[in-house]
Amino acid sequence: MNYPRPEQDFSPVHSLIIRSVSSQVVMEAVNFKLFDTLELKPASLKELAEYFEFDELKLGSLLDLLVSYDLVQDNNGQYSNTYLATEYLVSTSPLYQGLAMGLTMDFCTGVIRDMGELLKGNKSQRDDSDKKWAATDAMEGTAQESLSGGLHATVDAISLLPGFDDFRLMGDLGGNHGNYTMSVLARNPQLNGVILDLPHVVPLAEQRCRDNGFGARVKGVAVDMREEELPALDFDLIFASHVLYACRGNLKPVLEKVSKSLRSGGWFCANHYAKTGSPMSTQTIASLEVITTFAGYFSHFIEPDILEQELKECGFGNFRRTWSDSSKGIMLVSAQKL
Repeated sequence: MNYPRPEQDFSPVHSLIIRSVSSQVVMEAVNFKLFDTLELKPASLKELAEYFEFDELKLGSLLDLLVSYDLVQDNNGQYSNTYLATEYLVSTSPLYQGLAMGLTMDFCTGVIRDMGELLKGNKSQRDDSDKKWAATDAMEGTAQESLSGGLHATVDAISLLPGFDDFRLMGDLGGNHGNYTMSVLARNPQLNGVILDLPHVVPLAEQRCRDNGFGARVKGVAVDMREEELPALDFDLIFASHVLYACRGNLKPVLEKVSKSLRSGGWFCANHYAKTGSPMSTQTIASLEVITTFAGYFSHFIEPDILEQELKECGFGNFRRTWSDSSKGIMLVSAQKL
């Protein structure tokens, strides 16, 4: 046969397909607590295979892959965690990300499973996606993700807003796990918080705040920002993190509701992915958008210029921008009600 000679290099596509197993390997290692085990002491392949009752050859290839991603190090046949794994993949670490990783993987699994039907518009994941936020594991997963980078810079920026020490009431729009509310309240002992979230989310959010010692200062109010007005409580501060994108196709009505519930001179702070100036690769940005749109949302990104223009039309000004998590391209946009 006179087959045509290839002119293009297919290896990038081939490598992409081969590497698709990597995320599942990392997730599986977290689930069977490999990193917990290695945190106790280094171990050889033989010792690990015996301990977990795994096939030695297969476990060896799994360990090689983890070494290639700098999650495990091999010191003359003795395997141990890298600092990255110790900080994020050991279940007893305060910054553990296992549930956050599992939540993202669940979204990916749903997209992959139903991709054909979703592309045709024969199926919608939006209702299922919204319901996930009330599951305990999902709430803890989003809480874990907030700890992996953006929380501290966000709280730092909010605490530097003019008049912050005089703030007395904060609203957390789509506050879910309450990490941002509790962290902001920790900077101002006179400040109380209200988590504004869907009815099936609020009880879990309130309980989580009670469990963390903020029960007396945080309450929940059930509200669907898409359909209902926000409570007119003259908030000093309203904060929203990774929630406005749910209304990305119809953002202005939500911002008008935010304005009505803020006192004059109050601040609105919105924390979201931005493509402009993002250090994320184009492949990562595009992949995140596939997950987001197939899950039933318009986009996971809100560009600061667009958001500020919408806010300006709703009576806001004195805009501030801060990269709350520069490595992930997450920006905090703050605006004052004029």
